[in-house]
Amino acid sequence: MKKLSIKLKLTLWFMLFMTLLAAILISFIFFFSRSQSRRNTENALIARVSENALAIGYDHDELIIDEDFLSYRGGIYCLILNEDGQVRGGQTPEEALENEKLRDGLLREISLNGEDYLTYDLRISEKRREIWIRGIVSESGAQLESASLYSAVFISIPLLILLAAAGGYLLAGRTLMPIRVISAAAEEIGASGDLSRRIDMDENGDELHRLAGSFNRMFERLEKNFEAEKQFTSDASHELRNPIATILAQCEYAFENASGEDELYEVIGDIEKQGRRMSRLVESLLSFTRLEQQTERADFEDTDLSALFSGVLDEQKALPEKNITLTDDIEPGIRMQADASLMTRLLVNLVRNAYRYGKENGHIHVKLSENENRIILSVSDDGIGIAPEELPKIWNRFYRADKSRTAGKGAGLGLGLSMVKQIVSLHKGEIRVASAPGEGSVFSAEFPAAPLASVKPL
Repeated sequence: MKKLSIKLKLTLWFMLFMTLLAAILISFIFFFSRSQSRRNTENALIARVSENALAIGYDHDELIIDEDFLSYRGGIYCLILNEDGQVRGGQTPEEALENEKLRDGLLREISLNGEDYLTYDLRISEKRREIWIRGIVSESGAQLESASLYSAVFISIPLLILLAAAGGYLLAGRTLMPIRVISAAAEEIGASGDLSRRIDMDENGDELHRLAGSFNRMFERLEKNFEAEKQFTSDASHELRNPIATILAQCEYAFENASGEDELYEVIGDIEKQGRRMSRLVESLLSFTRLEQQTERADFEDTDLSALFSGVLDEQKALPEKNITLTDDIEPGIRMQADASLMTRLLVNLVRNAYRYGKENGHIHVKLSENENRIILSVSDDGIGIAPEELPKIWNRFYRADKSRTAGKGAGLGLGLSMVKQIVSLHKGEIRVASAPGEGSVFSAEFPAAPLASVKPL
């Protein structure tokens, strides 16, 4: 059995609800209109009898009936009876009703030949004579007005229900249209594998359009992750090509040409060196990707940056390179919400970068200060500097400047500054660089001093 669509289900539910509501409404109309019709009939009967009472009287023992006397109108009959109950004028729907006992000012319900009648008697005393006026109305006749109302209700309400159902069906179709658009777009994206496509919908702010926005953000994140994966694979393949080629070449040389232990040890040393480089590269790539894609959780806590950075710099001073002098100016007591391990990596990368591109017998200076709710970290060197056209590129993964910056022992992997930028961004900070060829570089990172209100977890 074919399942009903959501649109049809909504329409059927709407029709059921409208039908139930109509049944309740008709019941109320029936009971209240019947009660109101009875009261209206009683009031009309009493009023007609009272009006006719003004149109009769005696003149010298002679009964005078004025032309204004209405013996029948609007379903109401009126009889004129003397004090003995004899009919002196008027009309009646049933002769048997003339014989009913007279009762002044009393409304009565009389059943006769399967018909219900409502009667009202009024006694008039004039010139020591009594005369009676009896009003009679058939209850079935009095209910004709209600019957016509019921007919109108029973005809109009089903029509209204059908119109409401048709309107609900169209409205449901229009309301659910975004779902069909979302479904079709998702199927097309899945079939084509093109994650750059988006669900094109107007922004009217309702729930379905917000759902489409959520799907678009999900596709954007998937596209970003997919591109990052492709970039990771491409970068890893490119960067691992050279060490792998070196290892294979050394192995081939050892098998074919090595003549002694010393030469074998030298080859093995080269292989180990390339293997360690590959290990560092893979580990750095994984760390950078986790940082970039936020797949690990960062532990943000109240951190004494002054103490943390002082410890890191003490370790770096113990590993001198190129006879470079490392000095620092750390303002004590600076604290912020931070991940201590990431901030350690940030400073180490900046200092190692300064060592790598510093000049012999040069200087590196690290400064940490707090000014106007901003924490400022700067690492300056008097090394070879960076050309102006290269400054925007230094934050890219695996970017290396000209050979003069990368040649020699200790050349980096090209990931350090990219990781620095990610760490600074994660801590809601900003990083800048000022440099000139032959004069050195100054890297400055600024962070908000107040505790971070909301920190995105890795």
